[in-house]
Amino acid sequence: MNFSYWFSNRLRIRRGAPSSTVTGAVIAVAGVALALMVMELSLAVTSGFKNEIERKVFGFDAPVTVLPPYDYNTATSAVELHPGDTLSAVIASAVPDAAQVPVFRRHAILKTDNDFMAVECVSHGPGHEDSFERSNIVDGSWPDFNTPADADSIVISTVMADRLGLGTGDRIFMYFFVDGNPKARRAFIAGIYRSNFGEYDKSIIYSPIGMMQRLGSDHLAVTAIALEGLDKDNIAADADRLQQALLSAYRSGQLSEAYPVTDILETGAVFFNWLDLLDTNVVVIFILMIAVAAFTLISSLFIIILDRVTTIGILRSLGASGQAVNRIFIFVALRLVGLGMIIGNALSIGIIALQRATHFLKLDPDMYYLNYVPLEFNWTAILMLNTGTAVAAWLILILPARLAARVDPASAMRYE
Repeated sequence: MNFSYWFSNRLRIRRGAPSSTVTGAVIAVAGVALALMVMELSLAVTSGFKNEIERKVFGFDAPVTVLPPYDYNTATSAVELHPGDTLSAVIASAVPDAAQVPVFRRHAILKTDNDFMAVECVSHGPGHEDSFERSNIVDGSWPDFNTPADADSIVISTVMADRLGLGTGDRIFMYFFVDGNPKARRAFIAGIYRSNFGEYDKSIIYSPIGMMQRLGSDHLAVTAIALEGLDKDNIAADADRLQQALLSAYRSGQLSEAYPVTDILETGAVFFNWLDLLDTNVVVIFILMIAVAAFTLISSLFIIILDRVTTIGILRSLGASGQAVNRIFIFVALRLVGLGMIIGNALSIGIIALQRATHFLKLDPDMYYLNYVPLEFNWTAILMLNTGTAVAAWLILILPARLAARVDPASAMRYE
C-alpha cells in the first residue's frame, strides 16, 4: 500500500506527461467538478424553494384551524363561532403547546372614485405571530392593530395599490355586507405588502379585528380559531388528535356543537405536492450527474493506463503484484477526483453565496411565487454529498483499474 501510494504521486499526469494523459486528466477533473457542482446547486435550490414556499404557506394559514360548527342534521356549517372557556379547554387538552388565535375573515369591496376591487379582510386576535406579515412590507409600516390610533388602519398588497392607484397614507372606503345590508368603513392605508404568492396578493388585506367586530354584535364572534406554534412534523397527528377530542366533547355533551378541524397539509396540498415533485427532479439530476462523472472517470483512467503500459510492464517485471499496480492507478484517479471535488465545491459554494447576496438569478413570480432563485446552504447535505461522491468514485474506478493489473509484462515491454 505504501509503495503504491508513493509511486502514484510520482506519475506525471500534467506537465511532462503525454498529451492524451493531460487531456484525460482535464476531462476527469472537469467531469467530477461539473457533476458535484450541479448536484450541490440542485440541493441548494430544492432546499431554498421548499423553505420559502413553506414559509409563505404557513404565513397565510395556520398549521391547524378550528372551523365554525357543523350541523350533522342539516349538513351545513355556521359562518361564525363563539369561543368560550369550554372550547378553549378542550383545545388546550388536545394540543397544549398551541397558541389559540381568533381569526376573522370577511369579504369586502375597496372603492375609489374610479374603480373598485373585491378583497378578503383578515384580522388576527391576540397571540398572533406577525413576523411573516412584517417581512413582506415594501412601503409604509405594519400598524399596531391593538392600539386605538391604528383602529382603522389596513395593509393592502402592491397588486391592489397598483390597480386602484393607492399609496400609504391614503384613505379609502370599504364596503361590507352584513345580514344583507351594506356597511361602509373609511380605512387608512398604513402599509403595502408584497409576497409574490399568487392569488393571496390579489385578495388578502389585513385589518384590525376590532373593525371586523364592530360590523356585527358586540360579543366575540370569529370565523376560525388558528392554532399557531405547532411542530411542522406533527401537524397531521395534532389535527387528528384535536378532531377526536372535539368530537368526544360533543358526544358527551361537554360541547353543544361539533367543530370540524382542518390543517395546512389539506388547505395547502397543491403547494406541498408541487414541492414533492422537486425531490423527484433532484433524483433524476443526481442519476444523470453520476453517469457523467462515471463516464469521464472511466474514460480518463483507460487513457492514462494505455499511456503507461510500458511503465506497468516494467513494474510487473520488477516483481510488483497486480494488486499493487491496481492501487497505483486508483490513487492516481482519486487524486483527479479530489481536485475535481475541490473545484466543484468552490464553484457551487461561490454561486450560492453570490446569489444569496445579490439575487442575480431572477424568476417570474407569477409562475414560481418568487422573484429570484432561492439558494440555501445545507452543510450536512453537502458533507454527505461529498462523502457519497468520493465513495462512488472509488467504486467506479475499481473495474477499469483492474485492467492495469492484468497487463502481461512481456507484452507490455513490446507495446511501443
